[in-house]
Amino acid sequence: MSEEYRTCYLINTMHSSTISPPFASLSIALVITSLTSILLVSSFLKKKRSHDDSTQPSNDDDINTSRTTNGGYESLIGNTPLVYLPQISSLIPNNHERKIKLYVKMESLNPGGTGKDRAAQSLILDAEKRGDLPPPLNNKNGGNDVNLHSVCNSNGRVDGTKRKGQFTSSQPPDNVPKDIHTAIQIAIQNTRTNGILIEGTSGSTGISLASISCSHGHGVIVVMPDDQSSQKVEYLQRLGVGVVIVQNCSISNPHHYVNTANMIYEMIEVDRRYDRYYWDNIVKSNGDTNSNEGDTPPRIRKAAFMNQFENLANVKSHYTTTGPEIYKQLNGKVDAFVMSAGTGGTLVGCGAYLKEQWYKDRQQKKQQSQQPPRIVLVDPPGSSLYNKIKYGVAYTKQQSEQRLRRHRYDTLAEGIGLDRITANFALGCEEYDNVSSFGNRIDMMLNSCSSSTAAANQNTSNQKRQSKIIDDAYSITDQQAIYMAHYLLRHEGLFVGSSTAMNIVGALTLAIQGNMPEGSNIVTVVCDGGYRHTSRFWNRKFVEEEWGLVWPGDGCCDENGNDNILDLLGINGANS
Repeated sequence: MSEEYRTCYLINTMHSSTISPPFASLSIALVITSLTSILLVSSFLKKKRSHDDSTQPSNDDDINTSRTTNGGYESLIGNTPLVYLPQISSLIPNNHERKIKLYVKMESLNPGGTGKDRAAQSLILDAEKRGDLPPPLNNKNGGNDVNLHSVCNSNGRVDGTKRKGQFTSSQPPDNVPKDIHTAIQIAIQNTRTNGILIEGTSGSTGISLASISCSHGHGVIVVMPDDQSSQKVEYLQRLGVGVVIVQNCSISNPHHYVNTANMIYEMIEVDRRYDRYYWDNIVKSNGDTNSNEGDTPPRIRKAAFMNQFENLANVKSHYTTTGPEIYKQLNGKVDAFVMSAGTGGTLVGCGAYLKEQWYKDRQQKKQQSQQPPRIVLVDPPGSSLYNKIKYGVAYTKQQSEQRLRRHRYDTLAEGIGLDRITANFALGCEEYDNVSSFGNRIDMMLNSCSSSTAAANQNTSNQKRQSKIIDDAYSITDQQAIYMAHYLLRHEGLFVGSSTAMNIVGALTLAIQGNMPEGSNIVTVVCDGGYRHTSRFWNRKFVEEEWGLVWPGDGCCDENGNDNILDLLGINGANS
């Protein structure tokens, strides 16, 4: 019952009751005094609740993110919850006094099961906008008209450049490996816009690209390294993707999965080696021809290489969505953001936004933290990104133990760690004076028709160098990730994959060893669920026999029965 309703009820009751004249004035005074007290207390409690809420994570979901108004898969992307981890936070020594809180951004709750949905949507929309892909099926023109006003494509070429070999043989091209030919066949059979997108990925980005393409109508080809879980491959195949598996190797090897994806793109879009084959074997066999077209033009109108590692539409998606969500969910009090890097898009995009917003809040005298948020990289074995941040050199000892073209299997973790610096990651390494210009820099580089690292360096070379986005880095082992994943499952109820486990080890390490101030909020990311990793990371036989690692016991202990998680992780209170 509301206070207003109770007031009316009591007054009506008072008037309707029989009160003897001597006590009437006293009764009325008592009623008025009681009502006044009730309203004052109610107002006080309401203000207190409002004040308390201002110090807690916000649940508002009205952030202007990647959500669309058309419903379906894309309407579910973004606005993921930010979850406090009480059990992990309680591991921090003296935390009853320090009051440091560890949070996870639940990117695994995106419809594709990872935060890659954000980047995939941005990559596809950017390609369609530029004309690298045909318009989607829900386009008002029906999705079959090429955008003739595009300035440049994903590789920086001016659109309209004459394509080589437009009218080639209807036979399968010579010297094309069978698995690649099969993948191309699958893609051209499934495209409904006469467009195909191609990507080299460890799997998660491919799943997101394929899921969005189901509604947009594009065919998809994904090239993956062979050290990924079988669940990802099966998932992609069920989405109608042409999948090519190659051995994992250095990026200098022409058979690296990214290089292979680019080669397929060149074969389809530049050399046009499949136009006639597609026309004769797919279009004619389906009777899908128009009388005014005859045998021409070929029906593969567009093919696009998504190039997630170098395409700055990736980092922009996190700068414009994930970062703002985290900021708002913690009411601006973000003291650190910690996570691993594959392309570097999430780490750099979120880090740039959070730092930029801190400086803006300082100018407006409303920042809640004394220092700008610390952006910390978490890196697995065999990756050179840790040394790039710590020492300025992208090199790791594993590279000295093998030839550049040797097949690499340095870590159990999937989708994170690199032996090169991508354009997205490079933005986080560059030092510059004005962090608030980060968003404008991304737009400028995207509009310049170049997403290369050279472009990123060119746009920052003339600036006064004082600061950078990524502040520090931690190197995390596979064994640490295994211990943390099992501890999370038993104590927080979260079933996570390898990269997430490494993220949380990194966040906990920062909380214990990083001299974080009292009351700090440290944020990391749950990248995906453990269900994608049951054939490798969550497979006891694989972990023990293939990698020689310790599988935790029922109490999350080692072979000697040690169940102290901080001891198992090797994290102590000493500063790093």
